[in-house]
Order: sequence, then structure tokens, then C-alpha cells
Amino acid sequence: MTMPTATFRSINPQTATAFGPEFVESSKEEVEKKILAAHAIRREFADLEPKRRAALLREIADAIESRREKLVAIAPLETGLPVARITSEVTRTVVQIRAFATMVETGIHYNATIDLPDPDFQPAPRPDIRKFNQSLGVVAIFAASNFPLAFSVMGGDSASALAAGCPVIVKAHPSHPQTSEIVFQAVQSALRSLGLPGEIFSIAHGQNPELTHWLATADHVTAIGFTGSGLVGKLLVKLASERKVPIPVFAEMGSLNPVFITTNAITERASAIAKGAAESVLMGSGQFCTKPGLFFIPSDSTGDVFIAEFTIQLSQSQAAPLLNPGIRDRYKKSMAELESAPVISVLHGLPGSDTGLSVQPAVIVVNAEEFARMPQLSEEHFGPTSVIVRASVASYSAIAASIEGQLTTTIHAGADEQDDLSKLISELAQISGRVIWNGFPTGVAVTAAMNHGGPWPASSTNTTSVGIDATYRFLRPVSYQGFPDAYLPPALQASNPWKIERVTNGVRG
Repeated sequence: MTMPTATFRSINPQTATAFGPEFVESSKEEVEKKILAAHAIRREFADLEPKRRAALLREIADAIESRREKLVAIAPLETGLPVARITSEVTRTVVQIRAFATMVETGIHYNATIDLPDPDFQPAPRPDIRKFNQSLGVVAIFAASNFPLAFSVMGGDSASALAAGCPVIVKAHPSHPQTSEIVFQAVQSALRSLGLPGEIFSIAHGQNPELTHWLATADHVTAIGFTGSGLVGKLLVKLASERKVPIPVFAEMGSLNPVFITTNAITERASAIAKGAAESVLMGSGQFCTKPGLFFIPSDSTGDVFIAEFTIQLSQSQAAPLLNPGIRDRYKKSMAELESAPVISVLHGLPGSDTGLSVQPAVIVVNAEEFARMPQLSEEHFGPTSVIVRASVASYSAIAASIEGQLTTTIHAGADEQDDLSKLISELAQISGRVIWNGFPTGVAVTAAMNHGGPWPASSTNTTSVGIDATYRFLRPVSYQGFPDAYLPPALQASNPWKIERVTNGVRG
């Protein structure tokens, strides 16, 4: 008996109704076939001249840009995100792909290093040794729900894997399948235009949880890139580590992104900080991995001032619909549990719409003692919520030392700060990948100096998923000792046929 083909459709968060074409769930056989096809051409793609791979990335960026109108029309319907946000995200996606293209063209990511023979080298004569970074192979990418473009089908994870010379199979997020398919077709168009195999980039659609297992355990998948929840990220780490041949998982799993606010900061600009804090919490309906989910404020009277200002800001705010029914249901359940606990107070925003996937913003206020007794307050809650903890400023450093790994941490201090914050800054640098001064963590600049990652459990590795350094996740160094020039990879040959940046005997050129 033949089983019926499983299908699913987009859900409009504004109305909670299905719309658009039916998407067929990818089967295990289809996924395996795509992985084998990618594996078969992995060397061909890895050996592609840097200028040609850069041309591919630029062609992909152009193809996505040419579909901007389609993306801006469909993505808001699938995600509930405003047109302005989607427009900005298309731009961000294109910009980051082009940034990878520029890097690839220089060849700096190969880190080609040549140590010429030296009979007088100490402590022993040195042979000819040449090293460069080699592509890992087929990479499985898991698209995020909250960034339908910048962290999705051709987001930073996919772009950095292609930049490294790795074929990609991406699991599209079922919250925005139409958006995903438009981007996938853009990539395929770019591959065709340059005469490159379509197998370099494949897509799998589906809501079936087994898709995650099929990709993570496939023999020919050599690395995983993931942006999403800690639950799925930790599952991927477990599956990858239990394989016959374990593989690396580069998972960005979100965090609480704690914010520490000093007495002087509140005295100087309580209203401005409260406004920025509320806007940051509610940005994207609180569905950013960089949302500030934890604020520490003074337990003295200045803390009262901040609470009053924050209450005003929140009471005037309404959150947009959440991305999908699962996120909404988990938000409602977690907020019901938190609000029933012995907290100081619960601050509410405006109620959501009666239709669709809307919810009411809510912020929990507790004192430091209750925070320490309630581990559920130290968990990330996806949605328009946060926790405000009242504590003595003198205890901030000790509190920071007790917090687990974070993507970001933030300090709001006064212009003429009286307290020495050096110890607090040092503690925050130990637990986070980005430390922010007098700002808010939402918004991750696509720039070479950016680090988007942090100690476990914020990330599974000490790497970044934003910026050109993200490419190094999908490369590994290989040394060639004593080889004839003709048998060396082009990146290491004497004539430097690719004309890339190299370091020879310690001199870059």
C-alpha cells in the first residue's frame, strides 16, 4: 500500500490561516540522493579558482536582488514581519554575500603559508613545508525561523560555506517555504549562468522532525551550520558526536544577553535607557537571538525610577504576531508559568489581536534572591518578554561570574561613572562573545570585526556566524611537506597561479 505524500503550506501569522501552494515533504531517499550528488562534486567545487567562486557569490547576490520585489511581497505574509524589515533583510543578505565574495577573491581565507627549506634552521634543518586551508566537504545548513533571508536559505551560514568551497544542502524552515523557494531558485539560476553543477546547492523542505536526523547522521555530510533554539542545537551536537565519524556542529543557539545598568546611568538618562530597553525587547516581537532577556538594575531608589519609566514605555507597546503557532504556544505556556511564580510584579504591554498569532508583551520583575531560586528565569523565552532583576550594583560582578555563556552582554554606565567597572567588564568578556557599552544587543553589524557567538550554551563552538570569519568554520588546515611543485595545490605552487595573498618565511605578500 502506497502512503500518501505529506504536504504543508505557509501560515499567515496575522490570521493563523494556511495559504499558498502545497510543499511536498522531502523523503529520506530524496535527502540521501541530494547529499550523494553534492558529495560527488565536492572536489570540483573545492578546486574552483577563487575568482570564479567569488563570481558565483556575486551572481547569487545579484539573482536575489533581482527577486527583491517577489521577496518583499511574500515574506511579510509568511512571517508577519513588516515590509521595511524584509526590505532591510534583503539588503543585508545581499551585502553579506558580496562581502564573502570580496574575501574569496583575495584568497586570504586559505591562509596559505610557505616555509622554504632552511638547512641552518634551529633546532634542526627545516624541510619545505606549505600549508593551506582545505574545504571540509558537504555542509548541512539549518535555516532559522526568525530571519527568513539573512539566516535562512542563503543567509550567512550558507554563504560562508559556499565561500569555503563546500557544497550545501539546506533544510528550509517550514515557517517560510515560499520565501525559501524563491531564494533557492535564485541560487540555481546563478549556478546555471556560470555553467556550474546545480548539485552544489540543494534544498530540503518539510516539517518532519526526522529531517534533522537524516541530515545530521548522513555519512557524506561533514559539518553542520545551525541557527535556532538550544533544544535543536543540542540535539544536533548529540547526533553529530554519536556518529561513527563525528563531525563539527557550528550551532548558534541564542541566549539571555544580560544588561547591567548602573545607578549613575539611571540618574543621568533613565527615560532614554528605558525607551531603548523596551524597544530592544519588543523588536521583532522579541524573536531575536540577541534580545535582552535579562536586566540587572539597582535595588535602591534609582531602580524604582527605571521601573517607572520602563512601565510607561511597555504599557504603550504592542507586539506584532509571532512567527508560527509553535512559538506562540510555547510563549503562552512559559508566561503562564512565570506569572504564577512569587515575583515582585509583572509589567504588561498592550493586548494582542484576537486573531492570528498575537500575544501580549509581559516583563517579569524579581529581586536577586528570587532570581537565584528560580532557574526558569535563566532560560531563554522566545517572544516579547524579559526579566528585570533588582540587585545591588556591588554584586554585579559576582552575578556575572555565575551566569552561563551568552552571545552578548551589556553595560549601561554614567558619563562620569563613579564605580570601577573593570572587574565587571572582565567577567562579561569571559561569558560572552560581544560586550556592549551603553547600547543594546539587537542588531548585528555585518562587518569583519563582528563576533556573533559565545561560550556554551550560546554557541557550540568558539566561532562566529556573522562576518567573513564565519568561513573558517568550514575549512581545515593541511600541510604539504617536500612535495614537487607540480603536485602541490595551486594555492601553494611557486608561481602562485591564483594570485592570492600568502605568507612566505613570515612575510606576507
